Amino acid sequence: MSSLRSEIQNLFQLGISAANPFHFFPEFWNKNPELLQKLKDPNKNLYVFALGKAAYSMAMAFHSDIKVKEGWILTKYGHIPEKEKAKESSTIWHFRESAHPVPDANSIQHAIEIVKELKTLGESDRLVVLLSGGGSSLFEIPMDGVTLQELREIQFSLLKKGISIQELNSERKKYSQVKAGKLLNLLNENLEVFTFAISDVLGDDPNLIASGPTYPSPNYFLLGNLTNSIEKILYEAKSNGYSTKCLSFTWAESSENTSVLIEKEFLNAIEYPGKQMILLGGELVCPVNGNGKGGRNMETALRVSILLEKYKTNRCWVFLSGGTDGTDGPTDSAGGVVDQDSYFMMIQKGWDPLKELSNSNSYPILKDIGSTLDTGPTGTNVNDILILLIGETET
Repeated sequence: MSSLRSEIQNLFQLGISAANPFHFFPEFWNKNPELLQKLKDPNKNLYVFALGKAAYSMAMAFHSDIKVKEGWILTKYGHIPEKEKAKESSTIWHFRESAHPVPDANSIQHAIEIVKELKTLGESDRLVVLLSGGGSSLFEIPMDGVTLQELREIQFSLLKKGISIQELNSERKKYSQVKAGKLLNLLNENLEVFTFAISDVLGDDPNLIASGPTYPSPNYFLLGNLTNSIEKILYEAKSNGYSTKCLSFTWAESSENTSVLIEKEFLNAIEYPGKQMILLGGELVCPVNGNGKGGRNMETALRVSILLEKYKTNRCWVFLSGGTDGTDGPTDSAGGVVDQDSYFMMIQKGWDPLKELSNSNSYPILKDIGSTLDTGPTGTNVNDILILLIGETET
């Protein structure tokens, strides 16, 4: 692995670590000691429902500080360590997994099971809900008369159009008995409920995080978002001698528009001899064409490789686009990493990059040249991070 590739992947991993629940919770408790003590009150039994791609790590981080009587963790397939699932019967936790980005039968079956259990809680109990991105599809009870197949068809159609998460979750709420605060309406009115969320939506709107099953509520708290990750990456890059530029914390453009922006920034950066870092954070959108396999981050990486190929320069560069949850589209990769040699490698292996791009087939081509970003489930979910590193002018 080249030095720049190693550096850029280390920066991305730093961003993920900065958004880990084991980082967020201690920081939050330090600022809210009275709430911590209230939740430790032994006079009430405390139960946990953790939902989303970061559900497992959020539950473990919460439990490291506060005693839990019983808990339910509902997350995406593959996001609970197998060794932990094997010990389920001897723990306080009930591990459940379902589908993302559209619901499946388990999304409904597990939701019905969990809601049934939560309904038994009353005034002598306390419920803590831990929310993270992905919860919208993982946890669902459709409105009467709406079938799972209809839900799936509606959501697949919207996803293919590349709409924003705001638009998608607004549509999801129309057909749900548990979104938009409706979960609270199903519970005992005397049950004290606290919600802690990690935001994967721009602007941190609690209505949109996992489609807001427990919002509005006076006991709703935001643990963290992408900001901490961006700040840590900037600090580290500066410490390593890079001139840094952060374009946005809340980028919400298409993969195509994003790649054009990166091209523009690349041309500006190479005018200067020193090491440069361009950083971008947000939620990319990516319409799907054809029947290929890929995701918004991998497509952005492929587009950047195609655009920058035509510039002949003595500068080494590498570009990374990755989802902080470790998943990009319906694949096992978090995104893509390309450099000045990637386009040539694609051609050398017989690929037509433009053809694959037109078929939304970024995953196979990047996989073939060793340019997928493979992290596995990260235990957090705070949007996308895009980094461009440009080495010093070679003399």
